[in-house]
Amino acid sequence: MEIFELLRDIGIFGLAMFFIQLIISKSADRKFESYKSELDSKTREFQTTLDSKLELYKAELSLQNYKSTQAYEKQLESIIILNEKLSHLNREMIAMTSFLKTVEKDFDKEEKERISKAAKLYDEFIVYYDAHKLFYPEFTAQKIEKIRNDFFTSFIDYTFSFEIGYKDKQTMRLAREASGRIQKEIPPAIESLISDFRDLIGIN
Repeated sequence: MEIFELLRDIGIFGLAMFFIQLIISKSADRKFESYKSELDSKTREFQTTLDSKLELYKAELSLQNYKSTQAYEKQLESIIILNEKLSHLNREMIAMTSFLKTVEKDFDKEEKERISKAAKLYDEFIVYYDAHKLFYPEFTAQKIEKIRNDFFTSFIDYTFSFEIGYKDKQTMRLAREASGRIQKEIPPAIESLISDFRDLIGIN
């Protein structure tokens, strides 16, 4: 009798354990599914956020590339045009300050035309440079300013006698200094500037 009761108790206990394990297993499965679902949701949310940030970064990068390209194109155009204006001005300043000139008919009239042309080219050079100086780094801008000042000083010194209407030792000395400056000092300064231009547009 005691054996039957023992077996009965064991059977009931075993059955109880089975149900308990089943309940625990089901509960664990539900918790796992819940956790998995929550993890999947957070993963999708993170991926969405990541995709959004990636698209924003791509858009910003594209904008920066666009701005960089536009700025470089503007700088390239500015350098080409300024170099042309500088070349024309330099050629005319050399012609104006040279002491050996070919006279076709009237020296004073032809000299006045040379002075007028040099002044016009100087103004064009300065006006263009002032409007586009933001495209030049500081070290290049300093070289342009130096050339600009040397051209201006040379122009004033050379044309001083023409403006006052007579020549003397003082005005001749100024004219010779202007000619020497144009012939000797400005050419290497221009070559140094052109080297900067080459570096800026990447053709060295």
